[in-house]
Amino acid sequence: MHIARTTARRTTTAAALAAGFALALSACGGSDAADEAAPQDTAEEDTAAEESTEDEAAVDDSAEESDDTAAAPAGEETQVDVGETIEDPDMGDTVEVLSAIRDFPSEEEAELMADGGEVVLLEVSVMPGDEYGGLVSMGNFEISWDEGDEFWGNKTRLVEEEMDAAGYAPLDDVSRSDGGEHSGWIAFLVDERADTYLVNYERDGAKVIGSDEEIDAFDQEFEIPAS
Repeated sequence: MHIARTTARRTTTAAALAAGFALALSACGGSDAADEAAPQDTAEEDTAAEESTEDEAAVDDSAEESDDTAAAPAGEETQVDVGETIEDPDMGDTVEVLSAIRDFPSEEEAELMADGGEVVLLEVSVMPGDEYGGLVSMGNFEISWDEGDEFWGNKTRLVEEEMDAAGYAPLDDVSRSDGGEHSGWIAFLVDERADTYLVNYERDGAKVIGSDEEIDAFDQEFEIPAS
């Protein structure tokens, strides 16, 4: 899953002897047959063992190839210039995208990088407008590694400690009421490493409290270049 007296006696005795002889021959014949079959069975077992060994070797080779692929090293950390300026005409915000760090060496995201991903840092400087309230934050930025088909938000909090230790202070939320100039870094965890990335800066539309005035949504795309 898991029968006359004397004649019968002689006849019976002869019959018994014949039967015994026949059984002896049968037993000898069975032993010979088993002996002849044994080499064949052993050969089949040897063949099966060889095939099993070959299959195990193939599995081992496949596992080694898989391990070699997974252990492929990420690229070296490189800083690239972006030089993009974003002007929000309605809110009066000015956002300068200064540079990016390609292949940031995060131990927290070592598995991501071994699987072909990348940690990308983006350096920005924000000068908020003073006419309205609200915030300019990391949430305004999204990244795409498939030429704009999909955009993904930042994951700065997952590598924040490593960024600080490496001298890349994360960007804090910027209140428009604070004015001034504020700078910092945003982290993106990219599932599929690409030569270049699209980043979209997006600000939602809004309605001005106490009036009928509505502010249109705003967005602007720019590119992070290859390292």
